[in-house]
Amino acid sequence: MTQAKTFSLQPTSHLPDAFSASLVDMFNRVQPGIVQVHTEGRGAGTGIIWDARGHIITNHHVVARDNAQVRVLLADGRMLDAKVLKSNPQLDLALLKVTAENLQPLVGADSSKLRIGEWLFAIGHPWGQRWVVTAGIMSGIIVPANNPALKYIKSDVRLAPGNSGGPLLNADGEVVGINAMIFGGDLSVSIPSSTVTTWLGELSKRTARLGIAVQ
Repeated sequence: MTQAKTFSLQPTSHLPDAFSASLVDMFNRVQPGIVQVHTEGRGAGTGIIWDARGHIITNHHVVARDNAQVRVLLADGRMLDAKVLKSNPQLDLALLKVTAENLQPLVGADSSKLRIGEWLFAIGHPWGQRWVVTAGIMSGIIVPANNPALKYIKSDVRLAPGNSGGPLLNADGEVVGINAMIFGGDLSVSIPSSTVTTWLGELSKRTARLGIAVQ
């Protein structure tokens, strides 16, 4: 008589569980550094806390309205008035400033080290839903034909209105880009973190030459 074989339904690998646990941990670590940006007359977008002094990075188009009141909602529920310090329409970047204690900035990474096929994550407020996580992979770099000096990260991370200005994160929860645009429904474009740091560095040099410090 042939003995019947028994099949175990137990998973042979704990990799999916470990991956899920690491993503949950990553979200919990970075959520305090992500804000919702409210601009009077324009709705809401997303922003990231850049440093503990209260500087916040978002997209220019999120706050692009003259003399409009801008406020940011923190993950802990605080709603703060924000001042637009600088804005660059060409780069679609804006630097805001809030006054608050116990701010938790995100950690940046070198976007030039990204690899095609690498997992990427976005956290933002699509359609007003707060702190939503989406995931995808990097598919390439876009260089606009009309401005070869600019570069954008192309991925299939799902974005929607409300994600603008939020972080594109690597698997370690480090900022590699600022989410900016959506093309064709499934093509997301993000501003590399290296572009952000270069822009902020130029602002610092400019204000230093003028004898002004960004407080």
